[in-house]
Amino acid sequence: MKKGIVFSFESFIALLFFVTILLSMNYETNNSLKELLILEQENDLLKIWSINFPSTSEMITDSKLLFNNFELFLDEIKIYGKKLGENGIGSETVIVDDNLIERKVRIIVYFD
Repeated sequence: MKKGIVFSFESFIALLFFVTILLSMNYETNNSLKELLILEQENDLLKIWSINFPSTSEMITDSKLLFNNFELFLDEIKIYGKKLGENGIGSETVIVDDNLIERKVRIIVYFD
């Protein structure tokens, strides 16, 4: 008796079919970590704002230091920016200000 793996014709065809399906799938080959970096910067900015709630001008200034093309919303009202791109990443959070009022802050960053 021989040692080893013996495939029947049907199992070989099934294996070949499975490999063909795996190879025919389209995988996105985006090797850039730009989106992850933008998302982390947005979340870090929102964390800082949640510690000490800044004024709208301070929020705009802080955002301009990190991003070139962005929109900034406070309580669903746009306070800065315009949409200048198709690709965008957004983050939002609810922050309690000094008067114990919940404020919803959203930032959307557009990139190429």
